[in-house]
Parts: sequence; C-alpha cells; structure tokens
Amino acid sequence: VHGAVEHGPSRRVTKCPGIGGAAVTGGGDLRRSFAFWKPTDSDDGFGTVIPGAGPPALQFTTAGRFRVLNGDEIYLNGVVSGNRTVEITIRMQPKSKTVNTTWFMRDTRDNRRYNIKLMTPSEKGDFITFRAEEGKP
Repeated sequence: VHGAVEHGPSRRVTKCPGIGGAAVTGGGDLRRSFAFWKPTDSDDGFGTVIPGAGPPALQFTTAGRFRVLNGDEIYLNGVVSGNRTVEITIRMQPKSKTVNTTWFMRDTRDNRRYNIKLMTPSEKGDFITFRAEEGKP
C-alpha cells in the first residue's frame, strides 16, 4: 500500500483559530438585511446643540448574518418582557467603521430594533461583528 485512500466525499470546514474554533463567515452567510441608524443632534430652543437628542437618521443598509446568543424573560407587574442578545456580522466597509454604541440596527424583514453594545472586527479585517440587545432604547 502506497498511501491512504479516502473514501466518500470530503468536506472542508474552515475554523477561526482565535474565536473558540467558530466557523468563519463567508459572503454566502449574509442572508438578512440590516439598516443602521444614528441619532442626530438636536437644538434645545435656546441655541444649545444636544448631541444624540434628535430623531435617528438612516445611515446605510447592508446584508448580514444573524445569530441569537441568549435570551432572558422577566415577569414584572403581570407583564412578560424579554431581552435577547444577538450577534450580527456584516462585511467591513467604510460606513461600518463609523458605527458606535449610540447607534442601533433594524432588521429590515421584521423591523426589530437591536441596540449596539460591542463591535469586533475579524482578524483579517474583512468582517465586523456587532453584539446587540433587542429592544427599545
């Protein structure tokens, strides 16, 4: 026998060494659409500008991968309220570099709001992952 023979189809899965062996995002994984909103500045009526107090303005819309990390349910005053942490990964672009934790995203399919808590670029710099919480501001 001169070498090992592999039987059946082989499937190669790329793992990301720095993130606990999680599968690497590819362009085909970006199946949902997200709109990124930034709060605008407002005037208090006396000439003083209040940063972030104005209505939010749409900055850009892009495709992304959506993943639910965990969810919590709280029963308070006879009302069930939930809190869900998600990760949304998009392709890195000049517009995405300006996003910060005062911004929020909306899923364009169901119009759910996700408040951005953390931004993490990939090691190669081709994708950026946002950790966000579902809910109101």
